[in-house]
Amino acid sequence: MNTDQSINLQALSRFLTEKESTFLFLVLSFLLAVVMVVFVQPVGVLDFVSGSGALSPLALVALMTVGGYATVALSRMLLLIVGSRVHLPFHALAVWMSVELILCVAVASLMAWSIGGGGAVRLAPLAGDILLGNIAVFLMPNVIAFQWFRLRETRAELVSLRRKLTTGAAPAADQSINFYDKGGRLSFSTRLQNVLYIEAADNYANIHYVNGDKEDTFILHNSLKDIEKEFSGMGLMRCHRGYMVNVSNVKLMRKEKGGLVLELAVAAKTIPVSKSYSSAVTAHFSSEGTQEISAV
Repeated sequence: MNTDQSINLQALSRFLTEKESTFLFLVLSFLLAVVMVVFVQPVGVLDFVSGSGALSPLALVALMTVGGYATVALSRMLLLIVGSRVHLPFHALAVWMSVELILCVAVASLMAWSIGGGGAVRLAPLAGDILLGNIAVFLMPNVIAFQWFRLRETRAELVSLRRKLTTGAAPAADQSINFYDKGGRLSFSTRLQNVLYIEAADNYANIHYVNGDKEDTFILHNSLKDIEKEFSGMGLMRCHRGYMVNVSNVKLMRKEKGGLVLELAVAAKTIPVSKSYSSAVTAHFSSEGTQEISAV
């Protein structure tokens, strides 16, 4: 697999597990499903169920569309929950999407088959038509939502590059570091040495920093993913799906039963290191001479 393919697959993985992109997809697919049912009307499906069951063909199509859409919506909500806790590689997401499509078609087909006359309806051809309808309804919203997602990522990368070109090299520990919200507005500024760690909180990030002689927290309306892009190589390092850490404030790294953890020189806090970031974190602190202690 070449570099461009790898980048595209990584972008797809981020897209499928991001809350804003998921909600945009669900809204667009709902609107398209309504248009299909009211104005287009899936003729193939109507041919299978016409004249069978207590409901009119159009009401039956609307009902099974609701069932299929609800299946997809529940699947995407569950994916957001799982994706917020564990890192899902692209092959796992591909399996998830395949199972989601199968379940959606199965639910809609069984609803049409049972309500529309049971044995009087041929299930296999009906499922085939419903499969084609699902591809038509969900393909375009996915493409539109993904393009919107990529435009946002590109904009964030351009904003980050512009700031880096403006500020020059990475700030020294006693220099100021600026945090911007999703709209690109300056929200918080402090010295780099004051930043302890940053913790993800959905579409927000909690910046834990030293304020005088105590630890304080600033809630920034921006994602940890965008903060990582902006400050990559500037003293703040991603070590976990939910954490970034100021490398200059790490006292030691040690191995526990659950994996690697980082102890801060300031604040009584241990930061977990997930498996997907362990190689990069270990390489960095090994070169810096940070102590690693094996588990007892």
